[in-house]
Amino acid sequence: MTSKSFKADLIIASDVRSLRVAAGLTQERAAERFDISLRGWQRKEAATPGLLSKGEYELLLLLAGKHPHFILTPR
Repeated sequence: MTSKSFKADLIIASDVRSLRVAAGLTQERAAERFDISLRGWQRKEAATPGLLSKGEYELLLLLAGKHPHFILTPR
């Protein structure tokens, strides 16, 4: 069995915003989803490079349907 390695390149603010929009989230909903304040999310989204952790970035990719290895499916 081979292990697929996911290596996020440099995360830039426009990627974070476009992924949030693709996921259908407002900044307010994204802040709720990631359990941070609205201002905290705005900082993450505005920073270059983005301040998302690898886990946060991968979750955002999943929510947006853009993860290179996984997809979300309904139960």
